[in-house]
Amino acid sequence: MSPNKPKVIYVAEATPGTGKTEQFIKELDAAPYKRYVYAVPTKVLTKDVVKRIHAIGIAHAYVINSDTHKNVTDTVECSLLEDDPKVLIITHKTLLDLDPRYLQDWIVVIDEVPSVANNLTKDIGDHAYTNFLEKFIEIDSVSTRASIKQGMTKEARATYSDVVNDKGMSTICTCLGALLRGKADVFIKEYVDKKDSRWKWQVRVIDYFDLCGIYEAAQETHILGANVTGTLAYQHAMTKGHTLEVSKFTPEYRGYKFPSYIYPLIGGCKVSKTMLLTLPNGDVAEEWNEHVYGHALLRDAIQFVQGEPLLAQVHDWCKFPFEDYPNVIRMPFDARGLNGYSGVHHTLSLIHGNPNPIEDQNNSEMLEKMAVDITIGKQALRNERYREYIFQAATRSSIRTFSNDRPTIHFVPTEESGRHLAFDLTGCHYILKDLTRHAPTSNAKGKTQSNILTAKALSSEGLSARRIAQAMGVSNRTVSLWLKQTV
Repeated sequence: MSPNKPKVIYVAEATPGTGKTEQFIKELDAAPYKRYVYAVPTKVLTKDVVKRIHAIGIAHAYVINSDTHKNVTDTVECSLLEDDPKVLIITHKTLLDLDPRYLQDWIVVIDEVPSVANNLTKDIGDHAYTNFLEKFIEIDSVSTRASIKQGMTKEARATYSDVVNDKGMSTICTCLGALLRGKADVFIKEYVDKKDSRWKWQVRVIDYFDLCGIYEAAQETHILGANVTGTLAYQHAMTKGHTLEVSKFTPEYRGYKFPSYIYPLIGGCKVSKTMLLTLPNGDVAEEWNEHVYGHALLRDAIQFVQGEPLLAQVHDWCKFPFEDYPNVIRMPFDARGLNGYSGVHHTLSLIHGNPNPIEDQNNSEMLEKMAVDITIGKQALRNERYREYIFQAATRSSIRTFSNDRPTIHFVPTEESGRHLAFDLTGCHYILKDLTRHAPTSNAKGKTQSNILTAKALSSEGLSARRIAQAMGVSNRTVSLWLKQTV
């Protein structure tokens, strides 16, 4: 192969539960002296995989994560320099943090497709900035662009390793990680928050994880997943000229024993936070309560199952009283690889995949950096954060055992998401509209149009976007977006 020609990516695309991981373990048994890096979404799955590998008598499989080592990235990179055969089992997060050059002569197997988008817009307090960022970075006074100070890279990386798995430090972690990778646009500015009159720092990161470095450096790269071609990682690989071939870890096709019954909760194709928080009079509640539209949807679905176990996937701001329903089991958004629900026959997903205006702008800037068509890229992001989440939640149920003794039932947000789930599950599945409600009529759109007209009027009077933002109590970014809109 020409050194300038992009390498082939080997893909094992198959339905959850059909044995992609099992195929990998069988390959280890047949050729136990190769060197593999096996990356999975979560630490829980690293433990599950290593147990399964040890069970076939291969002892040189090791888990390296924050539970086993303090400086995870450094530990993995040191292990990759060793020549002896081994299987290193790590998380996606660790794989994305590695210098790809360490992967030469290793076979990389990525179980499920990592999310490569790494955008962020968050506020941090003055204390967090002073203690975890200020010593490592410098900020251009005009553009507010941040960069690592000369000579501080090593110390910044050590701090990053310390906080990488601390959920309370996610903003600091994302900011440092993006700066250390060196290709992100990071902007940091100080401002006074009007709500509590405190000084805060806004951190804005435009970044993505470039898997192409892994593809080029590794001896082989295999990606195992239910939907590889619908992801942003796939679109970026195609932009870079990579091609796909079927992986040797692809299991034989298996169809589900029973068809599923899919119940859309909302007519049409749209669902949003605003819609779910809409009150009967068309106003939009600031917080969830028993009168909002979404409450009725959840109540209908939960009552429908008559006390049987139900896996539920909802946003954190959804404050439905699930504690009153002991049969409901809350699930995380990223349910990939989760097992243990083989006796559950019902799932419910009431989520949306819509970015807010700032996130949408960040995504546009990121896709431009990736050279991915914006329309295609945004659809891929929606697939990952909406369609895939619903599919993964549905396949955590008894359907994944392929030996279930009854059909499964899945409540989904909209009629469109119902059609997508029926397609993704393959085979014959029925969409039933017994619980489908019409989307509510909201006054929110009229309020937004009124704000746009007000902002435009103030702008025509000569006020700057900053002054308009102060007058209307919104961010500069929101005003900029309003001024670009047509009413």
